[in-house]
Amino acid sequence: MHMVDRPNGPYDAIIVGSGFAAAFFLHRYLSHAGPSARVLVLERGRLMSHSEQVLRRVNSDLPQHTTWQKRGRPDKDWNFTLGFGGSSNCWWGNTPRPHPNDFKLKSLYGVGRDWPISYDDIETYLGEVEEIMEISGPNEALPWPKSRPYPLPAHRLTLPDKLLMQAYPGQHISIPTARPSRPAKSRPQCCVNGVCNLCPIDSKFTLLNSFMAPFEDPRVSVMLGAEVRSVDSTGGSATGVVYRTNGRDERVSGDLVVLAAHAIFNPVILMRSGLTHPQLGRNLHEQLAIHGEVFLRGLDHFQGSTVTTALNYSQYDGAFRATQASVLVEIWNIGQFRSEPDRWLQVMPFMMKFEDLPELRNRVELDATDPDRPLVIFENYSDYALRTYARARAIAEKIFEPLPVEDIRIDPEPVSTSSHIHGTTIMGNDPSSSIVDRFQIHHGVRNLVVLGSGNFPSGSQTNPTLILSALAMRTADKIGGST
Repeated sequence: MHMVDRPNGPYDAIIVGSGFAAAFFLHRYLSHAGPSARVLVLERGRLMSHSEQVLRRVNSDLPQHTTWQKRGRPDKDWNFTLGFGGSSNCWWGNTPRPHPNDFKLKSLYGVGRDWPISYDDIETYLGEVEEIMEISGPNEALPWPKSRPYPLPAHRLTLPDKLLMQAYPGQHISIPTARPSRPAKSRPQCCVNGVCNLCPIDSKFTLLNSFMAPFEDPRVSVMLGAEVRSVDSTGGSATGVVYRTNGRDERVSGDLVVLAAHAIFNPVILMRSGLTHPQLGRNLHEQLAIHGEVFLRGLDHFQGSTVTTALNYSQYDGAFRATQASVLVEIWNIGQFRSEPDRWLQVMPFMMKFEDLPELRNRVELDATDPDRPLVIFENYSDYALRTYARARAIAEKIFEPLPVEDIRIDPEPVSTSSHIHGTTIMGNDPSSSIVDRFQIHHGVRNLVVLGSGNFPSGSQTNPTLILSALAMRTADKIGGST
């Protein structure tokens, strides 16, 4: 990897950030670029090797909570990693596909927003990302259309999973995941330790262990410790960026600017650039999630081969979404055993995830008194999500009815974060109500690209990484002229 201390522009493209969106965009962009192309990647943090992360028990030595301020609901948090590889370092590797109806909530159910694209627009890209990540997953009876099989076999299910699969054909499936069910090309089989943010054997897909080729291309230069502050533009065209390194601000010029700095910092960079918009930084949201346990009568659990074994879609889609949030259930293969003799394994941990609708009141803002740390303001989840969350026990009882249930216990409070941040740079066809278009190109500055889940008009319970990676490749194809 060609590292630079002081960039020497102009560049054909400047990419801000080095996480999933940046990597998959760069991968496809380079396939269109000529041999003399010059690309600069600017990363705020440094590169921390996997062994150093495990040794120090952290994914980054740049604590993310020091880079922003929280206001609003006190128990709400937002999780991500700052540093080379971004949140590929801390993610757990779950990669289910979105449901086709997630893209048309407004037209089908009268709530939220429609996306300016359909499932079919990104289906082939989803498959390409799955190939690169070497996803383990099932190849039959899925809740979504799929044109190519998963690269690796599905993980082993638990005994309760198998009963639920029989009761819900096509709606209870082995979880698609970037944790290998057998050795992958560069990674060992999942060890089922359940500490996936710091995988002790480096099994899950990360950029560091499996996808460094885009950054090691001789046409690419990488600068670490460079915090991009704003985008320079003249006459509606981006001309480069201002970045901060070692306490001083510098400029570098480029023909294309790509922001892939996360759903909190992308809008902040745009605000500092004077590219204001009524929707910019607004609609901040992610799923509302809670943990629970099913106490089983005479049926053992924990036979699975990875940390989360299955997904239940029986309460995910239908006409009820007009008034009730969609619910996705993850079955967990780790957790507390029971204390009764001979019944240690007769408990099944799970997580319920409730769809939240974006609201303007939840937002990211600049703080004039502390301009280096944006305000992340989350007043509350939508009434749509909270109404359904209030029925969590009844929904769980319905879903788990096929099992020999002794009791269901649900945590009294939701988890602080699902680590899936959506909505702050929303995409759409109408420039008056969205920041970027259907190809993630800024409406007002046509050589400025904004990538990531901040562009999602709505955020279902589906993990966003697979989608944002597919969208990044689609954007690079658009810029390269192949779409």
